[in-house]
Order: sequence, then C-alpha cells, then structure tokens
Amino acid sequence: MNIAVSVPSDKAHSAATGDAGSPTRALAEFAVGLRYEDLPADIIANAKRCILDSLGCGVFGAPTPWTRSVARVVGKLGQKESATAWGMPLRADPTGVAMINGTAAQGYELDDCHDQSMSHYGAGVVPAVLGAAEGLGQFDGKQVILATVVGYELGTRIGNIVSPSAFHRGFHPCGLTSTFASAATIGKLIGLTTDQFVSALGLAGSQAAGLMASQFGAMAKRFHSGKASQNGILAAMLAAEGLTGVRNVLEAPYGGFCSAYASEYNLHYATDGLGTDYEMRCNGFKQYSSLASSHTSVDALRAIREKHCIKGEDVKSVRIEATTMVHRHCGWPYVPAETITAQMNLPYTAAVTLLEGNAFVDQYADSKLRDPVILDLANRVEVVVAPDLDALGPHEMRAVRVTVTTKSASSSANTCPTAVATGRIRSPTSG
Repeated sequence: MNIAVSVPSDKAHSAATGDAGSPTRALAEFAVGLRYEDLPADIIANAKRCILDSLGCGVFGAPTPWTRSVARVVGKLGQKESATAWGMPLRADPTGVAMINGTAAQGYELDDCHDQSMSHYGAGVVPAVLGAAEGLGQFDGKQVILATVVGYELGTRIGNIVSPSAFHRGFHPCGLTSTFASAATIGKLIGLTTDQFVSALGLAGSQAAGLMASQFGAMAKRFHSGKASQNGILAAMLAAEGLTGVRNVLEAPYGGFCSAYASEYNLHYATDGLGTDYEMRCNGFKQYSSLASSHTSVDALRAIREKHCIKGEDVKSVRIEATTMVHRHCGWPYVPAETITAQMNLPYTAAVTLLEGNAFVDQYADSKLRDPVILDLANRVEVVVAPDLDALGPHEMRAVRVTVTTKSASSSANTCPTAVATGRIRSPTSG
C-alpha cells in the first residue's frame, strides 16, 4: 500500500488529536475565519451560478421516480413543515428536504462537476444551505453565499485528497465528500466555533458513504447526494450541541477518512493554496445528461459527426482510447437495466450521440434504453485504456481519443481522422 501523507513526524501529536497543525483543523480554522468581504468577485458570481444551476437540476429531477420515492418516505415521517421540497407541494424539516432535493438535483446526471475530486457538490451543498436557511432561522443572501463557498471549498479539497483512489476502491465520491461539503456549509451558516467545526468534519466522516456499483442499475446512485446533504446538516447541528467527532478525521493513520477509504492519498491538497486558489474555479457545468467521464467522448463524436457529415447508420465501429478511470467508470458493455445504466455507460452514450447528435435528456428517455438500433451500435463501441493518456496526470483523468470507422469504402475515409478531447468539464467562465 502506497500512502502519501503531508503530516511531518514531529507533529504526530497534532495529527492524532486534531490540534494546531493538522489538516483537519487547518480547514476548520479557514472556514470559521472566512468572511464575505474576503471573497473575490468571481467566487461570489460562481457561488450564485452554482446555486441557480442546482436549483434548476433539482426542479427538473423532482418528478422522477427516484425522487418521488424519497419524498414519500419523508412525507410519512411527519416532520415539521419548515422548509420546501423543490417542484412539489411537500414541506418538511431541513434534513428531510435536503434528502429530497439532493436526490432531485443529482436525479438526471445534469448537476455540476468538480474534475479532480470526481464529485458533484451542488447536490450536496445547495439543498442543505437553502433548506437550513429557510427552516432554521433568519439568514441573508450573503450568509448563504458565504456558506456555499465554504462548503464547495472544503468538499473539493477533501475530495482531491482521496481522488481517484477512493473511486477505484469502489466508493462513490458524491456520497463521501459531499457529506463533508454539506457539514462545512451548515457549520458556517450556523456559526460553529473552530472546535465545533472540527467535530462537524469528524461527524461527517463517520457518515460518509456510497457504493459505485449503484451506477450499473440502481436508483441509489441519485440518493447518495441527498443522503450526504442530509448527513452534513446532522453533523453540523450535532457538533453545535456538543457531540464530538473524530478530531483528526482526515489524517488519522488508522480508521480516519483517508486511510480507510483510499489506498493512496495526499493531504497536501487540503491546504495548498487555501484561501487564494479557490477550488470553486475548477467547478464546471454539464452540457450533457450523462456522467462527466463521458463528456469528452461526446464532444469528440459530435465534432467527427459534424466535420465528416456522418450519420449513425454510416458507422461500422467506434474505438475510444481512454484513461483507466474513464474505462472503469463507464467503459463496460451496455446491458439495459435502468435509466442510470444508460447515463453511466459510454458505449450507449457514444451510440446515441452518433445517431442523434446529442446526449441530453431526450436521449435517455425510457423508450430509447432498449432501442435495437442504439443497442446494435453500442455493441460496436470499443473502449480501451491508453497508457499515454493516463500519463497526463490527475487533472486530465477524462482525456480520450476517438476514432470512428465508416461502413463504406467509398466514404471520404474508412477511418475518420482521430478527434482528441483532453479538456475538462466546462468551467463557470467558459459558458
């Protein structure tokens, strides 16, 4: 096991207790000390856009069967009707609506994405902060924006520490690191002290959960973000009432979050550039209704389709060279099961893109999931690992090369010129 840590041996006591010098406490101190006046203008604008994007995703995801299942359960619990479930008449307490709205926001693979940490923080942060702001007291817009920034910043940094190792071990980053993000958001909103904030992070770590096998055909994948959003509220509120959490939750060498969930991790990501290099600047917004790891392939296929005037029926085969992460995440053979199966699958997504020119919500309608034409082309999509793309490093985990071979030798080329996509999910400044 190769473990990379950032705590020097002469600070062993600090690492063990969460005292001054530990990454966990450093994040807590940053969060508690950050003021709205400290925020750069672009970060304030990004926070507003993240809130609006998550609201839009949540309203769209509200009618889906998975969101309705969660809403029915919350309705049966008889909670205090102090906050709003988006897109439906139901009201519940902040924990209840956070679980509903978080599930809805992640409900159709449209929610925002942070590249390196491989997670979607809007579905964990925004339902929590809006539910708490509505249901727990009087909070103004600046407080909501500041809490949102804190949640994104801590969530992404903790995600960066364990990415992609935690994913490769089979854990869903949204369920893991969005729990920290939600706890940090609410901890800032309700004004936790530094010691309380440390405990809130520890309590979040004790609740972090989510299994990647859900991507193959289980509604649970959407629910992970909703549960993370709810769990974060509980972590912060419990810490405010004196419940202590693991104080060195990030750096604990045995039973800590990083040591338990990742075979390799780097604690330097917790504090490098903290307060100046905001990770929210690396957060992007999806253009397609599929997992983020498929977007570079969709971009490449759409470019080939347009440049060579190719239609889906012209295609003999597709070869997608990808990183190990992309191959594991979505390169498996497509076998129809649920909506999530298609949205998380690259062969299906590549096929429907070539046939219809897009991979948005209409391409994942129930009527398409078992369409024999789509299935036939999906079976002719090959996804392979390219070592040279792996060598590009963690900031290019979604790099691909795509080659489309046509059926007719009379076509301009049997094998279309390779379209290379090595970019990230679009950032807030790129539209």
